[in-house]
Amino acid sequence: MKKQSSSSRPIVIEQHKGYYGSLGYRSVIVATGEGRSYTSYPGSAHEEMDRKNLIAQSREFMRDNAIYKGMIDRMVDYIVGNGFELQLSGGDKESLAKTEGLWRDFNRRPEIRNLLSGSMVAKMVLREVLVAGDTAILKTDQGLIQHFEAEQIDSRRTKDKSGALVNGIVKNEFGRPVKFNLCPWKSYSVDITNGKSVDATEVLYLTNPERPSQVRGVPACQASFPMLHRINDVCDSEAIAWQLLARIAISIEREGGPEMAYTESKEDTDKSAEELEGNLATRITEMAYALIFHARPGEKITGVERNIPGQNFGESVRTFLRLLGLPIGLPLELILLDWTKSNYSQSRAVLEQAFETFLGWQQIIEDFYYRPLFEWKLETWKKNALVPADSDFKVEWIKKTFPWIDPLKEAQAYATQVERAFTTHTRACKSLNLDQQEVTEQRGKEISAAIKIAQGIEKDTGVKVPWEYFAGIKPGVDKKETAGPAEKEEGDTIDENGDKQDE
Repeated sequence: MKKQSSSSRPIVIEQHKGYYGSLGYRSVIVATGEGRSYTSYPGSAHEEMDRKNLIAQSREFMRDNAIYKGMIDRMVDYIVGNGFELQLSGGDKESLAKTEGLWRDFNRRPEIRNLLSGSMVAKMVLREVLVAGDTAILKTDQGLIQHFEAEQIDSRRTKDKSGALVNGIVKNEFGRPVKFNLCPWKSYSVDITNGKSVDATEVLYLTNPERPSQVRGVPACQASFPMLHRINDVCDSEAIAWQLLARIAISIEREGGPEMAYTESKEDTDKSAEELEGNLATRITEMAYALIFHARPGEKITGVERNIPGQNFGESVRTFLRLLGLPIGLPLELILLDWTKSNYSQSRAVLEQAFETFLGWQQIIEDFYYRPLFEWKLETWKKNALVPADSDFKVEWIKKTFPWIDPLKEAQAYATQVERAFTTHTRACKSLNLDQQEVTEQRGKEISAAIKIAQGIEKDTGVKVPWEYFAGIKPGVDKKETAGPAEKEEGDTIDENGDKQDE
């Protein structure tokens, strides 16, 4: 008898089927014995087979699933907010102010349809990357941008001469995109026949690939799609159970129950025999306010408990929702907007962890949208002599910062950080979705008006009133007139800052 090789010898599992143990190699052996198979295709092959279906599923969730739409929109609000602020340095004051002004003018209506502001476009760009995996922004000849959805990056061909997958993108030998085929929408699909091939230098392409071998991205939450279906099923089953219970008051158990129920009921004129199967489905029993049941031994009436379905429904859904946000680092508190079970420290810890994920997305938006977009416009302004040709600005983008949880504690923390030069006033304003320049200008007007009011009162009455009262500022203490934080004792010398001097 020919001896079997170790590679062809069948695997016998002595333990119960499905036992995988704690070792990785052992689990593979067991899975092979059970006939399980796993693929090891490159990322580009997976994107070719599944990407469009994943995008279609993600779009449907955005239309029909409030939880999914809320998660995506919440991430967009935390990551982009009302847009990134441009702050330039490394040039003369006039050039810096003029360039920042040109950017603000452009960013008010940057897209070619003239429908969206700059912050709205930035939000839509991030939303597309989260929902569909990638998106493209075309730099048009009119100096404005045109936004294309992931489905519009497509082509009739599926392979180029080398056999590399294309999917609407022509790549060089290293896999770098060199051309994009951008297609318009027609009634219910993409019009591939009228696609336009555009050089990659004319396109801002943002993608979210999961593997180095991928070019096209997939929805950021695709790993949670099965969980979304489970949550929908659980909620639907709970709703159906409650609807059924709302129609059942009591349960009568007696001999010949169905026949007796038929005799005691009458025809339901609102239903026909074709609607529901069975004679009882077309019958109805009307009862007065009281019911008398004459029971035989062994017969009973049972009241139907109204809270039988899903006694742990709330906790189950919360657990599912917590698992739902794992792929994108979104905690349950942000998904439900429910902080009732968290104190300040817990809330801050959860948000800090979530914001680590948000920082990564902010960097993607800065590196692949804001920076190349500004560089494109800056070159145009230099060519048109609106900005000095030799300008070499240092560019910084002020992003939305960590959200405020307790306004008093956050304000105190930011005040200390600004005083110690750990952050800037611009970033502090950004944390409140405020523009620092607008805040400063408005504050200056308020202070000027307050000073004039105080001067007018002093002129009319001869009494000096602190102007801070009229600007909403707590009046400061004149340290020349008081000992300040140190208690003034007889014989002590107090300097101009109100501090006690050592002898």
